[in-house]
Amino acid sequence: LRMTRSRPYHKNDNCFVEERNGHVVRAYVGYDRLDVKEVVDALNVLYDVLTPYLNHFIASRRIVSKERIGAKWKVTREKVAKTPYQRVLERDDVTEEVKNKLRLAHSKMDPRTMKADIDRLTKRVHDIQRRYGDPKKLSKSA
Repeated sequence: LRMTRSRPYHKNDNCFVEERNGHVVRAYVGYDRLDVKEVVDALNVLYDVLTPYLNHFIASRRIVSKERIGAKWKVTREKVAKTPYQRVLERDDVTEEVKNKLRLAHSKMDPRTMKADIDRLTKRVHDIQRRYGDPKKLSKSA
């Protein structure tokens, strides 16, 4: 994780940075500005636990079609939500060897333990920010 806000010499692309942050970072870490270098390692450890948790246990519905009607968009989503793990297992172009590795990794995961780890690591990130950062920048809700 690089400590950056947006691309150098592109002052107007913060919306693209925030678009990526909205789904995972803001939902799990929050809206506080984490601006001390000591927090980078803690965030990387958090993401190492968060990524498999999201891919194996959090289902989502993908967009099937998107149609423009006048000034608005009509979005049609899948009927049944699936995890990325389930989608990979359903694909024909993924080898059985890869699928078996995923099944083995999935069988060793416990979502309750992973969620507890995510909560603990998120608290650790905010504790590090409080310790090393400017106390005025961190909201009281964290």
